[in-house]
Order: sequence, then C-alpha cells, then structure tokens
Amino acid sequence: MKQRNLLGTRNGRFLTFGLLYISEGIPYGFTSVAMVTFMRQHGLGLDVIGAFSAALFLPWAFKWAWAPLIDLIRLDRWGGRRAWIVACTSMMLVTLLIMGRIDVDQHFRWLLAMVVLHNFFCATQDVAIDSLAVSTLRADERARGNGFMFAGQYFGIMLGGGAAVFVSGRVGFSGALAYVGMMCLMSLAFVLLFVRDPGVRPPARRQPDFVAVLVTRLIGFVKEVYVSFWKSGRGPILGTAFALLPCGAMALAYSILSTILVDFGLDERQIAQLQVWNTIAAATGCVLGGVLGDRFGTKRTVAAGFALTALVAFGLATQISQAGLTSVAPGYFFGSIVAHGFFFGVAYGSRNAIFMGMTNPAVAATQFTAFMGMSNLAISFGNYWQGIVAERMGYATALYLDAAIALLVIGLIPFLRGRDEAPAGELQPAGPAVPVPAAAGD
Repeated sequence: MKQRNLLGTRNGRFLTFGLLYISEGIPYGFTSVAMVTFMRQHGLGLDVIGAFSAALFLPWAFKWAWAPLIDLIRLDRWGGRRAWIVACTSMMLVTLLIMGRIDVDQHFRWLLAMVVLHNFFCATQDVAIDSLAVSTLRADERARGNGFMFAGQYFGIMLGGGAAVFVSGRVGFSGALAYVGMMCLMSLAFVLLFVRDPGVRPPARRQPDFVAVLVTRLIGFVKEVYVSFWKSGRGPILGTAFALLPCGAMALAYSILSTILVDFGLDERQIAQLQVWNTIAAATGCVLGGVLGDRFGTKRTVAAGFALTALVAFGLATQISQAGLTSVAPGYFFGSIVAHGFFFGVAYGSRNAIFMGMTNPAVAATQFTAFMGMSNLAISFGNYWQGIVAERMGYATALYLDAAIALLVIGLIPFLRGRDEAPAGELQPAGPAVPVPAAAGD
C-alpha cells in the first residue's frame, strides 16, 4: 500500500511544517530552559550556566557553514531531505540520552560538548526542513506556512521548556528526559510515516567518479549561490539589507523582556505566567500573520506588524518616562507585554515568507539559511545596543529608540521583491543531472 505524503496537499503542507517546527522547538526548549533550571537547582554558579547557555547558540550562529551539504549531498536513495531530517532527529535523541547520563558537577566540559553536538544536529535538521519548505510551499502559501512553522516553534519551546520543568518537578529529571525523548520519537515516527520529499530523483544506475562529480557540483553550486544573491535582480540584494535590520520594535521580545519583568518587581510565579501568555500570544500572531499575509499581501502585513510593535514600545516608554517603571499600572504593563508578543508574532511569522520568495530552490538550504543567519545577527546586535542604552539611559530611552528604528525600517519594505530568474544562457540551475554517488548509490 502506498504511504500517504502530507506534502501533497495545501493543508497537509501547513500541518507538516508546523509539526516539524514543533520538533525543532522541543529539544531547544529543553536544553535552554529545563537544563538550565536543573543546573541552577543543583547549585551551579551563574558563570558556569552562562558558559552552558553560550554553547547552545554556537551551532545556530555558524550553521551557514555546513548548510551547502544539504543542497550538495541529496541522499536521494534514502529519501532526500527526509533522510537528513530522520538522521538528525535520531542523533538529537541519542545526544539527549547521553546528556542525561553525565554528572554535571564532575564532567561539565563533557556536558558542554554534548550540548554543542546536540544543537549541531538540531540546527542541521532546521536547515533541511527550511530547504524542504522553500521548494515545497507555493507562492500563495508561504506566509501561512511560515506562520504555522514559527507558531509550532514557540509551542515546541513551551513543551520542551516549561512543560519539561513541570514534569521534572513531579517525577524527577530522568522522567523529564524520558518525556522529551518520547516526543522526539513521536516526531521521528511522523516523518517516517507521512512525509516524502517531492524533489527526490531516481538513483543513478552507474556510479561515476565521486571526486569529479563532487567538484563539478561544488563549482556549479558556488556559481548558483552567487547568481542567487547578486544576479537575480534587486530583490535578494535589498533582502540582504532587510535581513540585517530589526524585525520591528523587538526590545520587548528578547533580552530586555527578561530584565524588565524582574525590575518591575514580579516574582518567579508571575514571571512564568506572563511568559506563558506572551508565548501563546506570539504563536497566535505567527499564524494570523501568515493568514493575513496570504490574503492581503505579505509586505502589507509585515509593515503593519512593525508599526504596531513600535506603537506598543512607544506607549510603554511614555508610561515609564512619566513616573518610572514601577509606577506603571500592572494592567497596562501586562497588556503591553502580551500585545507586543502578539504583534511581533504577526511580523515575524510573515516576514520570513519574503525571504522565501527571494530564495532560489536550487540552493534553498544555503540561501535561506544565510537570510536567517543575518536576521540572527540583527537580533544579536539589537540585544547588545539595547542593553547598553537601557543600563546607561533607562528603559524608556531604549524603547523610544527601538520604536523609531522600526518605523524607519518600514520605509524599505515597499521596495522588496522576489528574485528574478537568471537570464537565459547565463547560468542554469546548479542541480546536476547526475547526483553525487555517495548520496544516490547504484
């Protein structure tokens, strides 16, 4: 009996990529939230925990370095990009099990190494999923597709983070590890049963020279990446600049969010509750942003999301500047945080559809990963300057500047566009007629 492929229908594609991004968020939430909580409960110092947290992000910061492997080594014989997803999910499960056996106090360096390795497989899985999404989602599905994807990621972080902490409090850390492992197994079963890469090519009958084919593919691939960014019209060029700019007013979405909750005077229970509501609002915004983007236009939706995040930041900054942070009415403060999370989700969920439209499917993993890497760089730089300004000049000034920059970025949005196809005869797609022997087999 022929197995069902959910990627063959529109709703199936939305469901598939939403669930795949949940599978990404679960281990990320577990390592960044549950593991950190567990370490702090066992008395580890903040400097040690800081080193652990820093190690989490190393593979995500440099995943562009090995992203071309997903495009170059197709693994068609074993299912194409599905094989990459299955292999990475399996290794994520293995590394989680190993981490659970390491004594944190005695072998912290080994724990760091396993965390980096775990996130290497998680980041590689992300590259393969993004490549599959770029080449599978249709033009009128990208905004909704991205909405479901990033809503799924938020939900996965909740399952792997806060929910795992809850399970750990009831049945111990080993029970939380089993809980996360079971969800990884469920994700693996879903991919094996219901996902097929539509881009898989028939395996080659004759095995050519491996080195010659790989070198030929690599040369063609590099040319295709160059053309995809710099010879495909103004879309990818402006997209590169756009990716390096903030996604709306985002101070209340990252580091300042954590510190402002503490400085407002909330206790741990209140902070946890507000974070949950904020996450739910952001996930809902991602889905709604995708729906609105497909219906009314992605650029309009992104611009509206940017403007609304700026409005919330400006309003809270005004309240703080008038009487100080602790004098802001609790209802207004809580409403501002949750409203910002919702509007940021609208902007973030639909913004990435713009980058998909600029991405060449022939180098989908590499080009889209590059756009996402530049976006992460913008987040990193934003956290850096916002922390400095907030420390020296106060939260109000940081939020005012954040809102002003977001409004300036909106001016670039009308000029964004998808990529142009390469001129006839200039360069053909990088995908060769003969796949790499090690990937395709006989």
